[in-house]
Amino acid sequence: MPDAGVRGRRWLATTAETVLASVLAVGLFASGSFFPVLGVVLSLLCPLPFVVLGLRHGRTTLVLGLALTALALMVPLSALQGIVFLLEFGAPAVVLEAGFRRGARSEIAVIGVATVLALGGVIVLAIASGHWDRPAAAIEQHLDGLLSHMETLTAQMGIADSPSAPEAPARRLRAVLLTAFPGLLFVGSLLTAAGYVWAVQGLLRLWPGQFGATQAAPFRWELPEPLVWVFIVSGVLFLTDLPWFRVAGLNGLIMLLGLYFLQGLSIAAFLFRRFQLPRVLATLSVILLVFQPFFTLLVAGLGLFDVWFAFRRLSLPRSPGQT
Repeated sequence: MPDAGVRGRRWLATTAETVLASVLAVGLFASGSFFPVLGVVLSLLCPLPFVVLGLRHGRTTLVLGLALTALALMVPLSALQGIVFLLEFGAPAVVLEAGFRRGARSEIAVIGVATVLALGGVIVLAIASGHWDRPAAAIEQHLDGLLSHMETLTAQMGIADSPSAPEAPARRLRAVLLTAFPGLLFVGSLLTAAGYVWAVQGLLRLWPGQFGATQAAPFRWELPEPLVWVFIVSGVLFLTDLPWFRVAGLNGLIMLLGLYFLQGLSIAAFLFRRFQLPRVLATLSVILLVFQPFFTLLVAGLGLFDVWFAFRRLSLPRSPGQT
C-alpha cells in the first residue's frame, strides 16, 4: 500500500506539471498576438517548459504535454494554430530534450534544434500563405508584410514621411533580405537554439537534483577544422559574377559567421573563467555585442581563427616538462 500511495502521488505530480507546462505554453504562445515586441520574445520560450517536463518525467510525458497544448489551441481557435505550435515549438522541444538526455555536445544540440526551427518556420510560412508549391512566394509575402509594418511604424514615429509610397531604399532592402533570407533564418534559429541550451543548462545548475541523471555541462563549442574550407569556398563564390553562385556564397558566409560567432563566444567565456575576469567586464562585453556590430564580427573572427591558434589550449597552464 505505501508503494501504491507513492505511485499515486507521483502520478498526480506528473499530471499537475504536465497541465502547468501546457497552460504556461499556451499563455506564452498567445502573448505574441497581444504584445507586438515583448510578446514575440516571450513566445520563443514555449519549448522550455516541455524540455524541463521531459527531463523530469520522460519523453512520453513531454509528448502528452505537447498534444494537450495543441488540443488546447485547436479547440477554441483553429487546427492551424495547433499545427503551427507543434512545428515552431513542439518539434524543437523534442529535439532539445533528446540532446540533453543523451549528453550531446553543445554544437550538435544547437545546430540540430536550429535546423528544426528553420524548417518549421519555412513550413509555417508556406501553410499561412497557401503557397505550398512556391515556398519562395511565401517568403516574399512574409517579407512584404514585415516591411509594410516597419514603414508604418517609422511613419508613426516621424522617421519616415509616408508609410505608403514605395521608395528605392525599401526596394533595395527587400531585395537584400530576399537574397539573404536562408542565411538570416538559419542564424536567427541558431541564436534562438543557443539561448535554449544556455537556459536549460542554467536550470540544471540551479536545481541539479530535479532532472534525474541529466547533469549540467559547460557550453563548449568546437567546430570541425575542415569547415574553414567551406568558409573559403563561400567567400570565393560570393566574389564571382554568377548570380546564383553569389547568392549561395552570401548565404554560406552568413551561416558560417553565425557558427563561428558562437565559437568565439565560447572561447571568450572560457577565457573569462580561466583568467577570473570581473563580471562587470563580462556585462560590458554583452552590451558591446548588442550595440556594436564590429564587436560581433570580432567575436566571429575569434572563433574562425581558433582553427589555427587553438586559444583554449594555449591558455591552459602547462606542466614544467611541457614546452
